[in-house]
Amino acid sequence: MKVFFSSLKSRSILWVVASMLAGISATFIWTNSLVQWERHLHKSYIAGVVLFENLKTGQSTSKKIEIEALSGQSSKLADAGLFRKLPNVSASDFITQISLNPETEAIPYSSIMSVTVISPNLNYPVSDLTINPKISMAEKFGNITRLLATYCSDSILFIQSGEDKWLRVDGNKIWGCGVFPTDFRLPALVLIFSSLVILITLVMNTTASFESFTEALSKRGLIKGSGHYEIEGPAELRAMIQTINNYLDIEQQSLARRATFLSGVSHDLGTPATRLRLRAQTITDANLRDKLNNDIDQMTGMIESVLLYTQSEMKLEELRQISLQSLVDSIVSDFQDASFPVKFIEQDNFSVSARTILFNSKPKFFNTHILSSQNVIVNIRPLSMRRAITNLIDNALKYGRKANVSLQADSQKASIIVDDYGNSETAENLRELTIPFKRGKNAANIKGNGIGLTIVSTIAEQHGGSLSFDNWGHGVRAILSIPR
Repeated sequence: MKVFFSSLKSRSILWVVASMLAGISATFIWTNSLVQWERHLHKSYIAGVVLFENLKTGQSTSKKIEIEALSGQSSKLADAGLFRKLPNVSASDFITQISLNPETEAIPYSSIMSVTVISPNLNYPVSDLTINPKISMAEKFGNITRLLATYCSDSILFIQSGEDKWLRVDGNKIWGCGVFPTDFRLPALVLIFSSLVILITLVMNTTASFESFTEALSKRGLIKGSGHYEIEGPAELRAMIQTINNYLDIEQQSLARRATFLSGVSHDLGTPATRLRLRAQTITDANLRDKLNNDIDQMTGMIESVLLYTQSEMKLEELRQISLQSLVDSIVSDFQDASFPVKFIEQDNFSVSARTILFNSKPKFFNTHILSSQNVIVNIRPLSMRRAITNLIDNALKYGRKANVSLQADSQKASIIVDDYGNSETAENLRELTIPFKRGKNAANIKGNGIGLTIVSTIAEQHGGSLSFDNWGHGVRAILSIPR
C-alpha cells in the first residue's frame, strides 16, 4: 500500500515537473520564434537601405535581388501608370503606390522616388510605414522592404527615381514569403495550454480530494466497512486521513474498554443487588421495603443505561439499505399492539423542487407519486435507528397524551417526525434533555434515567444527522434527520 501511494505521489511530481518543463520549453520556443522573426524583418530593412544606396550610386546589388530596367513599350506603360498592362502582371493583382521624398521645403523632382508594389494577394497598408522627418530616404525605403517582409506575399517592385528609367525589382529571396522563418508560436501556445491544463487538473484534483474528504468527514456516521476513511489524494491529505483513522482506532478501543468495564461492573453488581432484594423481603415495614427496592432498581437501571449509551457510541452495527417507512411502520405497530396511542401518518405525495438550468429562477414545487414514503430508502444501522425512534416515541408518550409519527424526505435527507400532545414541556426544555441523566420537571413519577434523548442524539450524529425540537399547536415536535 505504501508503495502504491508513493507511486501516486511520484506520478504527481512527475506531472508537475513535466508541466513546468513544457512551460519553459514553450517560452523558449516562443521567444526564439520572435527573435527569428525580428531578424527576418531587420534583414529585409537593411536590404532595402542598401538597395536604395546602390541604386543612387550605381553600384552592384546583392545577388538575391534581381533588377531589370524597363524599356520600350513597358517603360511608356509605367510612365502612364498602366502597370496592369505590363508583362507578367495579372488583372487581378493588387497595386500599392508609394512616393518617397526628402523632408525639405523645396523638393526637386529628381529627388522624388516613386515605388509601385504589385502583389497577387494584398494591398499593403501604407499607413503602417514609419513617417519620421528626421530619417533619410534610404531608411524610408528600408521601411518599405520591412513592410513587404511583414506579410506573406511574393511581390514585385517597380521603382523610378526622378526622371530615371523604371526598374523592375524582385527581392523575394530576401523579403518574400518563401524565406519566412518557421513560426513555432502556435506549437508554443499548445504547449503552454497543455501545461496549464495539467496544472489546473492537478489543482482541481487536489481540491476535489479535500472536498470529498470534508464531505465524508461531515457524514462520518455513514462510513461503510471498518469505519476508516479511504486514504487517497495528495501526501498532505493522506497524512491527515491516516492520523484521523488512527484517532478513530484509539477512540474505538477506548469505548470498547469502557463498555467492557461497565459490563463487568453491571455483572458484578447484579449479585449484591439480588442479595439486597432478598434481604429487603425480610423487612416487615412495607413502606421501607418498597423504598429500598426502588433504590436498588434505580441503581441497576442507571448502570444499564450507561452501558447502553456506551454501546450506542461504539457503532458495532453495520450499515444497511432499508425502507425507512417499513421500519417506522413496524415500530408504530409494536406500540399499537401494546395499546399505546401512537399513530403513523403516511404521506402519499412528497413535494419536489425544481428549477431550470439556464436561468437562476426560484424553485417551483410540485407533487409526485414517484417519491412516496414507500420509496424512502436510507443507509442506516437498523437496530440503532429502531432504538432511537422507539426512544422518541417513548419520550412523546411520557410528556404527552399521544404521539403521531410521520416522514418527510427529499433527495438530500430524510426526517422522522414525532409529535406529542403535551403542554408541560417546550422545545427549549427538550433540547436540554439531550444531556445525559437530565430529566423533565414532571418526570418525578415517570420511569427512566434521563438518557433516552441522549442516545437518540448520539445515534443521529453517528448517521451524520441531527435531532431537533420545535413547538407546534398541541405540543412539541421532535425531528430526527439523517442524510440520504
